[in-house]
Amino acid sequence: MYTCTDFDHIPFVSSLAAIHTIEEINNSGFLPGIKLGYLMCDPCAYGTKALDCVERMLAVNGPPTVHSDYSNFTSPIKAFLGERYSELSIPVAKLLSLYMIPQISCTSTAPALSDKLRFTLPSFSVVPSDMYQTQALAKLLRHYSWNWVGVVTIDDEYGRAVLENFVQDAQEEHVCLQFQEVLPNYLGFIHMEEKIKMVADRIESSNATVILLILRPELVQMLFTQMIKRNISRVWIASDAWSTTRFIMKMKDINKVGDVFGFTFITGEIPGFKGYLQNLRPSPGARNDFISEYKQMSNCTQSQQSENSFLLDCNSYLLQNVDLTEAYGQRVAVYAIAHAIKTLLKCDNISCSGDTNILPWKLISILREVHFTLDNQTYFFNKNGDFENGYDLIMWKKDGDERVPDVVGKFLISNKDVDVYEHKISWFNNTVPESRCSKRCPPGTHKHISNITCCYTCISCSAGDYSDQEGKYN
Repeated sequence: MYTCTDFDHIPFVSSLAAIHTIEEINNSGFLPGIKLGYLMCDPCAYGTKALDCVERMLAVNGPPTVHSDYSNFTSPIKAFLGERYSELSIPVAKLLSLYMIPQISCTSTAPALSDKLRFTLPSFSVVPSDMYQTQALAKLLRHYSWNWVGVVTIDDEYGRAVLENFVQDAQEEHVCLQFQEVLPNYLGFIHMEEKIKMVADRIESSNATVILLILRPELVQMLFTQMIKRNISRVWIASDAWSTTRFIMKMKDINKVGDVFGFTFITGEIPGFKGYLQNLRPSPGARNDFISEYKQMSNCTQSQQSENSFLLDCNSYLLQNVDLTEAYGQRVAVYAIAHAIKTLLKCDNISCSGDTNILPWKLISILREVHFTLDNQTYFFNKNGDFENGYDLIMWKKDGDERVPDVVGKFLISNKDVDVYEHKISWFNNTVPESRCSKRCPPGTHKHISNITCCYTCISCSAGDYSDQEGKYN
């Protein structure tokens, strides 16, 4: 049995965003006469613990009986919000396929979750599949003619799938990989520090100035610590797993690491969420051990909570250290479920006339067709169960001794191209960095390719031939 050892504020805030949205729906009369409930379980970032969480929640009213056909299976849980990491959402999706219960992921993006050959019932996602993220990453590299890059990835299903897709997309954009390094996915691996130092050595010895990191935030923090110690700067390209992570942006001497780009899901502000966090307490009649644990960690004792000024200071930590817009996907996912329930129960503005004993598989059928507007944006799932709303391109700007994310472009899935707002770019050394295996061939010469297309020598044109542009092949 795994024991949770750390308190991760990012999934904590995400869970609070889901609860806040559920309470908003219940208080608004969106589902007349119907109240949404919820159960929470912390998988501690372990796949087996996530499966245990699912079974425990399904058994809240008694252990589920074994059936040969689950089409009439009734469950107290009608839908699950997916895990933060794909490595956990994938086994959960496999288990829920047995019970025919939908899962909606808010951050898990592994292409496997969209693979209908692996999952006969769809695992929905309110963010695009990683096959689009790797296209965006390759387009960004092509935009700045960075054709010589290093890649560090995590050894799990998410990391392997992203790397495989990126290699293919990079080849299409004539981008070459100088090296690929892999880090273990288990953060408690006893030789992790040694592995981090080996990767740091590889980066330090490389002539690639652009490094793509497909890692969890905790591993990026460890790697950046090594880079800062060695006074090494690079252009870092962040995968969506860490592109907006505040505790990395607040690292000591973070400004020494160089430029940081990344793609993040198009997000938004959650109405009333800041005030909810500043007055954080369980709903009336509800129990939330995670809020209690957070308050104990933050030294929010019962006597101190009686003073409003201290309560505000205590809960302002979340506002300062977590990007609240990251939790927006939870809001969208909960509303997607609520709209599906509203359709299934035949609700109007006064009452719901449908059978409240909802069969989960019927909810899946409605989710496939759900089409709704929220905060002036329209949402729907494609045939694979994913949203196709694209990405924001962000760059980490200096803010004193820290960094803050700034949107400097977009990648729209509709046209599959990156749009960079060049006027918003401020480079680390005030010049656009280069990352090429070979310099462009000047006019009067042409490329002689070696074993790698990005690496070549420049040969003078033979008599009677000429080239009037840089970088000509012939």
